[in-house]
This record gives sequence, C-alpha cells and structure tokens, in this order.
Amino acid sequence: MAKLLHIDSSSSVHSVSRKLATEFRAVWEKEHPEGTVTYRDLAADPVPHPDIDAVLTLMSPPQTERQQAAAALHEELVAELLTADALLISAPMYNWTIPSNLKAWLDQSLVLGRTLPYDPSHQPLGGRSATVLLAYGGGYGEGSPDADMDHCAPYLRTVLGKVLGYELELITVEHTLAAFTAKDPAEQAKGFASLRQAETAVAERAQQVAESLTQA
Repeated sequence: MAKLLHIDSSSSVHSVSRKLATEFRAVWEKEHPEGTVTYRDLAADPVPHPDIDAVLTLMSPPQTERQQAAAALHEELVAELLTADALLISAPMYNWTIPSNLKAWLDQSLVLGRTLPYDPSHQPLGGRSATVLLAYGGGYGEGSPDADMDHCAPYLRTVLGKVLGYELELITVEHTLAAFTAKDPAEQAKGFASLRQAETAVAERAQQVAESLTQA
C-alpha cells in the first residue's frame, strides 16, 4: 500500500503552493485509493525549532521531560520520512528563502544516522520520489534579473536531492502576486500563464509518481 508524506508550509489563505499540492493529491489519491497520506500543515501546527534540549537528545539519551518530548518528536518525524514511499512539499518564497516553519521541520526530521547518511554512499531515503512545489511572488527563474536572489530552490535541491538522494522534481509558479498588485494586464498575464504551466506539470508529475509506486 503506497504511502505519501505531504507537507504544506504557506501561511496565506490565498496560497498557490497549497493549491498545487491539492491538485497533486487529487491525482495521487485517484491512482491509490487504498493508499495512505500523512499530512502536516506547518502553518496551522508548526514543528518547534530545535532548542538546546532537542540538540542534546541527538548526542545522548534524554534525561529530562523536555528532552524526552524532544526525542519523541524526532522519532515521530523520522518514522514519517522513513515509511513514506513519496514526499510532497509545498512552499512559498518568504523573504527570498523557504518559510521558517519548513526549515524547522527539516531541522527536526533530518537526524544523522537515521535519515541523514553517515556515509554519503548510503542514503536511507535515496531513490524515493520527492516533489517540491514552489510559489514565487515575482520572477526568479533562470535568466531573470533576480535569479540569484532565489534561496528556495537551490537549498532544497542540495538537501533533498544531493544530500538525501531523493529522485527530486521542483515545480515552480512565478508572479503569484501579480493578480493582486499589478495594474498592467501584461504582468497579470505572466502570473496566469505561469500558474497554468505549473498545473500541467503538477498533474503530469503526480501521475508519474503514482504509476511508479503502482509498478513497484
């Protein structure tokens, strides 16, 4: 039975990244009606940023109630990653990088020797599917004047693709704020066109991931 781990991180009621993730889920669940989905909404129910107790539990057995709670959270998050056949993450750009709630989830979930490899040649999560849906208020694509200001996609490619070894695909939608802020119809059209392209890519990716798990 296929298992999907779905992480949303946007705090916006108009979230485009969440919309795309919902569309991915619809395709995936149609192909895997008996499958299971573990869902975390990091805006509604954030994972705490690691504190000193959380860090101590990574180096020695927990001694206090706070450390025991921190260790239990690590175990819960690690288990969710290790038991998921596929990972789906949606995220907006906030101040030129990923939301802090998503960074906290990564910091708490990536544990050396469990999900993070000691040996780079042995990746516990290597080869599994990961799909990241990124929403940008402006234009940060390759060749744009602000391309070097994108600290979302490069970071996630490093962590999920290079370090963890996921079979990773990033799908981006740009100019999401144009519908609310742009007065020029041409600028608004950029946002709508980018959204249509992203929706098509999401549907294709979801179908690909779902079929690969059916064949596995």
